[in-house]
Amino acid sequence: MREHSVHRHDWLPPLVIGILSAPLATVSAQDAEKVPERSEIATKYLWATENIFPNVEAWEREFAAVEKMVEGMPKLKGTLGKGPAQLLNVLQTRDELEPRLSRIYVYTSLLSDQDTRVGEKQALKSRARSLWIKYGQLTSWAEPELTSIPFEKIDSWMRQDPKLALYRQAFDDLFRQKKYVLSAREEELLAMMGEVRSTPGNAYNLLSNADITFPEITDEDGKKRELDDSAFYMFMRSSDRRVRKDAYNAIVGTYSNYRNTAAALLNGAVQNHILSVKARGYESCLAASLSGSNIPVDVYNNLVRTVNDNLYLLHRYQELRKRVLKLDDGVHAYDLFAPFVSEADLEYTYEDGVATILTALEPLGSAYVGQMKKGFDSRWVDVFPTKGKRSGAYSSGTYLTQPYILMNFHGTYDSVSTLAHEMGHSMHSFNSRGTQPYVYADYDIFCAEVASTLNEILLQDYVLENTPDKKAKLYLLGEFLEAVRGTVFRQTMFSEFEQKIHEMAEAGKPLTADSMSAEYGKIMRKYYGSSYTHDDLVDSYWIRIPHFYYNFYVYKYATSFSAATSIANRLNVGEPGAREAYLQFLRGGSSKYPIELLKGAGVDMTTPKPIEDAMKLFETLLDNTEKLLRELGMLS
Repeated sequence: MREHSVHRHDWLPPLVIGILSAPLATVSAQDAEKVPERSEIATKYLWATENIFPNVEAWEREFAAVEKMVEGMPKLKGTLGKGPAQLLNVLQTRDELEPRLSRIYVYTSLLSDQDTRVGEKQALKSRARSLWIKYGQLTSWAEPELTSIPFEKIDSWMRQDPKLALYRQAFDDLFRQKKYVLSAREEELLAMMGEVRSTPGNAYNLLSNADITFPEITDEDGKKRELDDSAFYMFMRSSDRRVRKDAYNAIVGTYSNYRNTAAALLNGAVQNHILSVKARGYESCLAASLSGSNIPVDVYNNLVRTVNDNLYLLHRYQELRKRVLKLDDGVHAYDLFAPFVSEADLEYTYEDGVATILTALEPLGSAYVGQMKKGFDSRWVDVFPTKGKRSGAYSSGTYLTQPYILMNFHGTYDSVSTLAHEMGHSMHSFNSRGTQPYVYADYDIFCAEVASTLNEILLQDYVLENTPDKKAKLYLLGEFLEAVRGTVFRQTMFSEFEQKIHEMAEAGKPLTADSMSAEYGKIMRKYYGSSYTHDDLVDSYWIRIPHFYYNFYVYKYATSFSAATSIANRLNVGEPGAREAYLQFLRGGSSKYPIELLKGAGVDMTTPKPIEDAMKLFETLLDNTEKLLRELGMLS
């Protein structure tokens, strides 16, 4: 999941480069007992940042060289309209500079995230961020100058020069949004505000990852356990309801102590989005976020509508949970993740997980699997949780680097699934950057979760087919139900909340801790139905969701899962050409608009069918789960 605005104009830099995250990760109770220092982890389990720069001194030398190039960019002002050669020169200069600038930032971002406690690394990241912002300021003239040239003239130049013709899709995209490009001075002012506008997200990241501390709880065996946010889902999956409740109250309750600060930060992020809407003349925050990817608003609304039409399936799932787990007072928020059976017989070493993934993804072909194995062997992955390490999981990297995966691997099936998810991102990046020129090397965020989710689906199909034990199979079915609940239903619910708070702010209604909590509680009740019992503390759960700072990102988890479900269906039935169509999608980068790229892979997101495919999958999983529960005597 990338942590920057969905859209950036060609000359406006992203402030976090190429980061894509998994929705959640869990840990085992054994690993939650003590989180080691980074120095205690073997090198083979640490990502190879030395492949970017051997040390900070080398980074400093590159920083100085790139800074000089950045400072030279204003010399190109006024040359874009002088002819095809001059225009090409500016574009090629950008294509040389931006990858180096991205590499500078990615290096500091990785160092910062591997231990958020180290102020020196935070300072390096801040310098890299400031250089990006400086680049944005010093090139803020470029888009207004480009769009002042009649497109017909640029079109004729592209016909004359094949090298310039490479940029046709980029020019089409830019001129499609010409009406949102401001004057050179206005663009410069917006660029100058970059550091200020990034403050809410930066502050939230430091608050949630570095400053907040959680109390200990007592586990099922009477032992004191250290809590951190990355351990949340492990405790939510405990078979002991008291442990689940204590952990939920401790973690969400701790976040709730910062509810007014969190509300101010999230309001700051929303106001940042509103500033862009007002400055550029978009219809709404939602329309602005979709415009850059050329995604019709109807695609978003269609997702919400189709999921809402199928909420009866989610309600049925919660009623099943209530009956099987004997929750007489209803399903509370701390019960939502509890498995039907224990996962005791499904523990994985990291090496086991890697081997399982490599086998499960064989339907994607030997070339794909072979390169993925090289990635594992080349230390793409930072494997285990350590003190101060950023929680969760993501895939990062940029045009001039290998992919990098941050993991917090804890030996559960979910850890293996998360690893497959992030490797899907990394393989998408590897294929895209290895095929496309820089201008099209980064795929659009709308497509970003398709490759990761397809890996998860193929993995689940494989392990389910190769698990003869009925209780283990029941556990896996529960995992797969949770995958759909967490990725389609839950992310769509988050999307509705995000849309609501933006609409409130756009209407001039204050975004306070109370107003946002009231909306969150309302939407939770709607999604989980009559078997769900709502507790007041749940109203504050929105505080621990970092994705609300990413500007309408979360809906893409749901659309991508749906697209991946359709692709998996094609692969599983051996549809001729399905594999190559999918691999071509991975190689496509941003050479076409995302809706068109997905159509090439056999998925039309302008229709309800992909969402309906995901709903049918969920219903089938429910049917199979109920059948197995009856066979095991757990459901009458």
